[in-house]
Amino acid sequence: MNFDVPGPEAGWLDAPVSACANPNPAWQTSMWWYISGLFRVVAGLAPSLDSVAVRFKLTTERGWEELSPVDVAMIQIRGVHFALHRMEFSPMTDTIVSVINETDDDEAAIDILLDALGIGREALTFRGDFRRGDDEVEWLPAARPLDRP
Repeated sequence: MNFDVPGPEAGWLDAPVSACANPNPAWQTSMWWYISGLFRVVAGLAPSLDSVAVRFKLTTERGWEELSPVDVAMIQIRGVHFALHRMEFSPMTDTIVSVINETDDDEAAIDILLDALGIGREALTFRGDFRRGDDEVEWLPAARPLDRP
């Protein structure tokens, strides 16, 4: 028996394209789409995701959201689960820090991450979750004007 899968049909666009008419029956989703719902944003860091990855010897993974490719590093430090990420096409250059939803103390989690990075709170650009339209977001001195949504 032959189980070779034929190539794509001539009119199909890439599967991740979901904002326009596409005769391709597949709509590819990313690991980030699934994972991001398990985490909430708690802070931003001025250091780049690349520099954080170098510090911890991490491999970043490439995924995407509907608006942009996203680079993500998932880590656990002292029992706290973090997602560190950056949107490629975002004007915000911060490393976004998210913690798993079950985290009880966001401030303690931020301190654990900063301690492991060997940097202080002056490296924070914001605290809170700007994605929820949270009026409680606190923009900090390390934030560059372009980084503020």
